[in-house]
Amino acid sequence: MNQEKDNNSIKKKDLTIFREKQVVYFFVIVGAGILFVWIVSKLLTPEQWDWYWKLTIVYFIPPAGKETVIPAGLGLASSIGLGVPIPAFIWGLSILVFDILACLAIITNWWLLELLISLIPAFSFIGIRWKQKPRIYKTKVSLKTWYDSLHRKTISLEEKRYGKLLPIALFIFMFIPFQGTGAMSTTIIGTWLGLRRRETILIVAFGSFFSIAFMILISLGILKIWG
Repeated sequence: MNQEKDNNSIKKKDLTIFREKQVVYFFVIVGAGILFVWIVSKLLTPEQWDWYWKLTIVYFIPPAGKETVIPAGLGLASSIGLGVPIPAFIWGLSILVFDILACLAIITNWWLLELLISLIPAFSFIGIRWKQKPRIYKTKVSLKTWYDSLHRKTISLEEKRYGKLLPIALFIFMFIPFQGTGAMSTTIIGTWLGLRRRETILIVAFGSFFSIAFMILISLGILKIWG
């Protein structure tokens, strides 16, 4: 009986230490993000900074992604009177840093993700669609709907039985700059599929880098044509 109590006491202590580490990781990640954004704010003009922080908030609202914020940040949205161009290197590096930090935050603090999804109701969202010309649209965003769609995507990947090719499949998923294929989605799916943390982080980091480079080149090419 005493042995069982001792074991329960040890488990509670281990759980407490684990949760304390999670909280520390979370604040370190948030602190790193705030420090990075503060440094960037010193490198931009007031007009660029005003557009930068607005796009940064939009980027963290599913399903907005690179296909929206990168062209907008590089000046394509100025044709409809929104924002000013942000230097490509600064904006591209920012998206890469945000992706890696988001991945680390989800991996180390899964409870926070599910808490936010359970507490935040559906809300109105104004975004930018890119076809021949950019245009503003309004929609309703539900984190629960987004989360459920990731469940379905995970099941689809499981049924295809990629096996050892799964990391490659997830890299392609991360690379494609469409709505719902960003760092948060990739991290969640990778975790559900049982990938090791290191694998998931590497997939997000490299997938993000190549996806950002691709979108920057496309956006600058369109700007050159329009110019």
